[in-house]
Amino acid sequence: MASLTFLDLPGEIRNQIYRRLLILPPLSTSRLLSNPPIYPQILSVCRKVHEEARQILYSCNTFLAHPNLLSGLPRLRLCYDTISSSTLIPLIQRYHIRVRLDCDPNFPLAKATNAFSGVEELTIEVFQAQFGSSDYKVLRLFEGVRGVKRARVYGSVTAFPEYVAWLEAAIVTPKEGVVEVFDKGRAVIGQARTYDIWTHGGR
Repeated sequence: MASLTFLDLPGEIRNQIYRRLLILPPLSTSRLLSNPPIYPQILSVCRKVHEEARQILYSCNTFLAHPNLLSGLPRLRLCYDTISSSTLIPLIQRYHIRVRLDCDPNFPLAKATNAFSGVEELTIEVFQAQFGSSDYKVLRLFEGVRGVKRARVYGSVTAFPEYVAWLEAAIVTPKEGVVEVFDKGRAVIGQARTYDIWTHGGR
């Protein structure tokens, strides 16, 4: 009887193995320990395994967006090198970006729109040096993003929950959809509520 090789396994089982070896928990997931290791060495087994595993490594993981270049130089985590390959970056469909409300942004609205529109998942983690010291002005740079399947805005945002809810809904609106302008009268700066939820398109 001929011995069974890895490529003789059903594709579904191979994909399960790739996921166990290559996927990290999302950056927004609370955990006590550091990230578990991944094993990208499997990509060097052969050409077919490389193609199958590469798709899962880049499309199923959440990558950190570059603070200035956004999707231009993403990285899996801070301890990993940035990715500059023009063939790999288009495979990335899940982004996590960290934004400070009390600092001038290093990118324009158009750049954020082009970088993140149409991706599968966008998480915006918000910081500020002193709680309540800043409004949501910096987050307005993401108002042009559309067609994202899942959007989440969390962190130092409890002072303006109405705007956060509106922004999440705008981001998951289809590219051809119409989004009403946010009514500033709804934003009660300083009101503490929690909008730390996932927003799914089509709800």
